[in-house]
Parts: sequence; structure tokens; C-alpha cells
Amino acid sequence: MFDPVSLAATTVAALVPLLQKAVEKGVEKLGESTAGSLFEQLKKRLRHDGAQEALTDLSQQPADADNQAALRKQLGKALAADPELAQALHNWLPSAASLNIQGDHNKVAQVSGQGNTVQIS
Repeated sequence: MFDPVSLAATTVAALVPLLQKAVEKGVEKLGESTAGSLFEQLKKRLRHDGAQEALTDLSQQPADADNQAALRKQLGKALAADPELAQALHNWLPSAASLNIQGDHNKVAQVSGQGNTVQIS
């Protein structure tokens, strides 16, 4: 069994840079990206209105800390209720961690555990 809170935090931390890159390229490219495929899977699996709203808000403004916190909370609830989703995210995370980040001036962080605060300047 996975800790839903930790898994939610790790998932959001991995998803944010992917969404930021997709937003930079244009929202129409979201569906063609790794973030887009995960986003669509989450959209189908997160049934609660609050979770749907948190996911949509994060996809539109991934750098917003409040949006990240809202999705972490909603995703944690969903993972506690849906072990299959927890397993799917657990399986997805290694591929997210091995992403090839290219370009100049990139800022990337990977955080796991609980109660972490990360500030990237």
C-alpha cells in the first residue's frame, strides 16, 4: 500500500514541470505531451468536482503554489479511495523522474516525503 499523501505530493511535483513546459508550448500541445497523457488519465479518474477543478486550475497555472496544494490535497483523497490509481501513479513516477530536460536556465526539483517546502528562484 502506498502513502496517499506522499504519492500525491510526488506526483504533483513531477507533473508541474511537465505542465509548465506544455503551457509554454501552448495549451493545444498539452494532449501531445507526457503531461497531457497523465492529465487525461487523472481527469478520467478524479471524479469529485473539487479534484476536477484543482486539476484544471493546475493545468492552466502550474507554477501557482495554491493550485499545486489544492491538487495535492484532492489527489491524496482520491488515492486513498482508489488503490488502482495509486498503483498507476506509482508506476508512472519513474518515467517522469527520468525525463530529459533540455535548454538553458532550467530549474527542476524533485521532492518526496511530507511537509517539504521548496522554493526555486
